[in-house]
Amino acid sequence: MDDLLGLVARVGGAASHRTLDSFGVPRSVVLTAVRQGALTRVRDGWFSLPGTAEEITCAVRVGGTLTGASVAQSFGLWTLRDDRLHVRVKRTASRLASPLDRRQRLDAEAHRVCVHYSTRAGLDLCRDSLQVALVEMFRCGDVRSALVALDSALNRRLITRADLAEMRQHVPISKRWAFDQADPSADSGLETLVRLLLRSNAVRHRTQVYIPGAGRVDILIGDRLVLELDGEQFHTGEAFEEDRRRDFALMMRGYLVLRLSYKMIMTRWDEIAGAILELVRRDEHRWGSVRPRGPIAYSYAG
Repeated sequence: MDDLLGLVARVGGAASHRTLDSFGVPRSVVLTAVRQGALTRVRDGWFSLPGTAEEITCAVRVGGTLTGASVAQSFGLWTLRDDRLHVRVKRTASRLASPLDRRQRLDAEAHRVCVHYSTRAGLDLCRDSLQVALVEMFRCGDVRSALVALDSALNRRLITRADLAEMRQHVPISKRWAFDQADPSADSGLETLVRLLLRSNAVRHRTQVYIPGAGRVDILIGDRLVLELDGEQFHTGEAFEEDRRRDFALMMRGYLVLRLSYKMIMTRWDEIAGAILELVRRDEHRWGSVRPRGPIAYSYAG
């Protein structure tokens, strides 16, 4: 019994009779585990461990494999907001079920399903590998969202440059350019979005630049325009004070600092993007009449 439960855990928390058969597990042992409550029957021929992630059991109920943004989110990667359940199914699939157990109330808005019809192997597993899931993100739609997750996976060393070469082959040709833009130094999805804006407008910039006296900044545009991108959680206490100290130090050296919040970028992107490009058009990113200054003696009351 313990061997069976360990096996189900290793394959993602849910497994089919077909998978268990391939490991030589007798069906009588599986049925005994169900009777004893050690496994739960999710749908015909599929079983899960108690406590398995809801998105996995929902994908199994639909009739496929958890994929795309749903898998990226399960790894804790940066993604653009996407509340849909992403499920990969056979291209020939025609009868898909609700993601919810019959005893649960169907909430269509809370359990929207994005179906990925696919010919790739692996549909006998309950969850795609991260590499396959990222490819599905590129195939599914918004290339920006996929690149945000790709950068995040590289940054956390969950995938390698070698993985990129393999994944690129399975992405539509029109979207393969994004793999050339992947950057493992990106600390957040916000940085990826801004970087895409700047590259698409041929604006010279660098990421994660060290500036003496202030430390590392998220993005430096041209000579002096600094973009600092705050995550979804607002900095308080010592972190808040440190951010302001760094901004002060940068401005004392002649840099122009824009600190952008998660909400500003995610809900007012067109306005923010336009403002950044307007500053560039006005040459605010160049030293021009403003000259870089060395360390300046000042007192900062933190």
